[in-house]
Amino acid sequence: MPAKFLPSLVACIAASFLLSGCQLPTQQTDKLAPFGSVAQITSISPDTTQVLRAGQQVRLRVDVSHVLTTESGTVTLVVLAADNSGLGHDFKAITKGSGKSTLEAQFTVPRTTVIRVFTPLVVQGEKSTSVVDGREFEVAAN
Repeated sequence: MPAKFLPSLVACIAASFLLSGCQLPTQQTDKLAPFGSVAQITSISPDTTQVLRAGQQVRLRVDVSHVLTTESGTVTLVVLAADNSGLGHDFKAITKGSGKSTLEAQFTVPRTTVIRVFTPLVVQGEKSTSVVDGREFEVAAN
């Protein structure tokens, strides 16, 4: 495997383990998404350079570019606090080919150190996902 793919592979595996801690149904991770399927965050608002504060109301908007090599699936927005408690989510059904989706979630920032945002691509009929992009927001101590 070329070295340039190693960071992406490690990130996908780490995100899969992290997502298994979400309050989503437990799933086996014995299969990878079909080769060539990709989901990538192209923009996020507010910008991740902004430091969030406990009690702050946030309207999160995430633009995701995706390529799906099977007939159908979903691209999902998952928003988690540092303890992996769910703060918000959204999803869009997608079909084979490339496209863009806008996902949104509103939440109140809890007392935490970080807010994590993930966009897994789930292929219809699969029990797990290996295609995930993510970002983080720092949360200031009050």
